[in-house]
Amino acid sequence: MQFSAMKRLQVLAVLFQAALLTSALPVEKRGTAIHSGKRLMLWDYTLTQAYESNPNIQAAASSLSTSPGVTAALNWNTWRASELPDNVPFQPMIRTPAQLQGDEYKNLLSSIQASGANTVVHFYNEPDLNGVDAGAAAATWKSTVLPLRAQYGVKLVGPAVASNDAGSAWLQQFYGALAADQKPDFLGLHFYTAAETPAETEVENAKKYISDKHGQYGLPVVVSEIGSTSRDPTSVDTFTKATSEWLDSQDWVDSYGFFGATTTPVDGFVSPAAQLIDTSGAWTSLGRWWVGQ
Repeated sequence: MQFSAMKRLQVLAVLFQAALLTSALPVEKRGTAIHSGKRLMLWDYTLTQAYESNPNIQAAASSLSTSPGVTAALNWNTWRASELPDNVPFQPMIRTPAQLQGDEYKNLLSSIQASGANTVVHFYNEPDLNGVDAGAAAATWKSTVLPLRAQYGVKLVGPAVASNDAGSAWLQQFYGALAADQKPDFLGLHFYTAAETPAETEVENAKKYISDKHGQYGLPVVVSEIGSTSRDPTSVDTFTKATSEWLDSQDWVDSYGFFGATTTPVDGFVSPAAQLIDTSGAWTSLGRWWVGQ
């Protein structure tokens, strides 16, 4: 009996330590310890379209279920991609004003109701490049988006603009129209390199841009898109890994996603060398590193 009691105490001690470790994770990451990192999987909708007929995409999607670094996935839409494993949290995005009406808005509410207060909702993807006025965006934020936080307890990521002077001016106007209690939970940011600048220089540029914006707005940061546009694989590899290491070490960075998981580059700006998925639908070597394979 004495031995049995001691064993029970040891088991209780182990359970207590596990509970402490879990409680130390951010709320949205608890219960999915395998996904306790900071990495966002930017899973393009074209992968969903090709999923049923492509075994490589099927295998790539399935492998996300055991990825140690990937904390969640997004697809620039309000609907969850059905091929994403159940244990990978989905973060819906209000990409443009169109996602706040019709079926898109219904999909948003369904995604929120499925995950409840653990849902992270992104608001506007590069509105500065898509003709969206910052003042109008702030008005929509107040009238339509903030009520989602009040009603469902979701966490909100603010608009992510291009990492240039025009984007910075747009962001300043947007936040200037908000009261303190109307700010998002996270500052949304994007960062892309110049194609010809050395990787080491761009690593420092990324650090400065992201740090400066965090200091300016005083919010934890979600870098929902970041990437090298260099066509040189070595340069891309250097930038991606060095910047990831830095982002992982900043306690004010909540999460970040390198662009991107598509079988082909979405446009001429994106570098083929930065793809996480190859033309066959399988992970590239960079993609395998990204998901921890």
